[in-house]
Amino acid sequence: MNETKYAVGVDIGTDTVKVVVGHVGGTSSAEETSAVVSEGKVTIIGVGTHKNAGMRKGTIVNLDKTAEAIDRALEKAERMSGYHIDAATVNINGSHIVGLSSRGVVAVGAGGQTIGQDELARVEEAATVVQLPANREILDVTPRSYKLDSQDGIRDPFGMTGVRLEVDAYMITALSPHMKNLEKVLEMTQLTPHHVIVSGLASARAVLDDQLRENGVVLIDIGATTTNVTVFEEGDIIHAAVLPIGSNNITNDLAIGLKTELDIAERVKVEHAVAAPELRRGSETAIAVKVGGGSTAKSIEFSTEVIDEIVEARLAEIFELVNHELKKIKRLAKLPGGAVLTGGGAKLRGIADYAREVLSMNAHVGKLPEFGGMGDKVNDPSFTTVAGLMFLDSEVSAGSANGRGEAGLLSGLMSKLGGMFSGKNKR
Repeated sequence: MNETKYAVGVDIGTDTVKVVVGHVGGTSSAEETSAVVSEGKVTIIGVGTHKNAGMRKGTIVNLDKTAEAIDRALEKAERMSGYHIDAATVNINGSHIVGLSSRGVVAVGAGGQTIGQDELARVEEAATVVQLPANREILDVTPRSYKLDSQDGIRDPFGMTGVRLEVDAYMITALSPHMKNLEKVLEMTQLTPHHVIVSGLASARAVLDDQLRENGVVLIDIGATTTNVTVFEEGDIIHAAVLPIGSNNITNDLAIGLKTELDIAERVKVEHAVAAPELRRGSETAIAVKVGGGSTAKSIEFSTEVIDEIVEARLAEIFELVNHELKKIKRLAKLPGGAVLTGGGAKLRGIADYAREVLSMNAHVGKLPEFGGMGDKVNDPSFTTVAGLMFLDSEVSAGSANGRGEAGLLSGLMSKLGGMFSGKNKR
């Protein structure tokens, strides 16, 4: 029987909480749902945003203010969609998030045995048996490749026969206090999380195709106060990091350097900043920003030379940190797929050209797929994370129906974490 499936993503950002509601209609199986979602054929039926005053650099510092921002964004999305939201896939962010590689080994059977879901679950669980600090927990485990007896490089051993099964996995860990705070906020909003995903992985789902992941690519998601760096190679994640710097740092620098108010500095950044001075039109030496209205309206002029110096200095710092992450995994200027830029910071004019120069590789701004319905409301780099969360929300449902699928690999461990994000109430 055909069934309309709803998918909800909630991006709990430091600057803004974003909610996107989509639906995939007329599908009758998990396989059909995944296929439709993978092609981007999702209809957007609701969008809600609200400023967030309860977070700093991706982590919660005020439970009440964060919960209020989530509630307001949910209410707006519900009014627009007519759909009551009581569950969603949500993100977690912050520089406390750390990734590491791990291996797991299990005996399948002395005489050889077919690899099924139980064996895959056991070997993935074995990969999580690592020594971690007491205040750190495993958030996500992604199997990268398997080895069955003497045959390695296996992408999916399901259905194969062997005696000894090994897995090479990538784990993402987070500090327990930050996860507990997220749990408390979600309880306060009475929102049940289907899964909790790192922001960079959600953004990657929205804008990276299989070919880029296979060739080797770095996703650079420049948010308001953090920058997610996520590297893929041969189809698998090989590195994830969250840098405690973002586009708001440019705004703050402009406010200080131009001796002006923050809201005016933000307008200067959005309307007049460029990633490189050569992108200036003609011999432009100054720009004017109109403030106020009516008889009190006035224009304030700022030197483009000063603006360019301030912006370039902060961009240089951000991309120096990105290059440092690539150098740590020996991928500096060595990713054939180049760099894909997303997040609100990717809207800075000429940033792809700047990134191409400083990273010494191809670079472009990631493009979201075309959505039906109210898709025009999310056609913006700042909506990349929430769009990816919505995609994953739909895929998780499809994956759980048949016990397999990429969504299950991205967040399959959540069911093993003692029900930490089980959600105790319903909206």
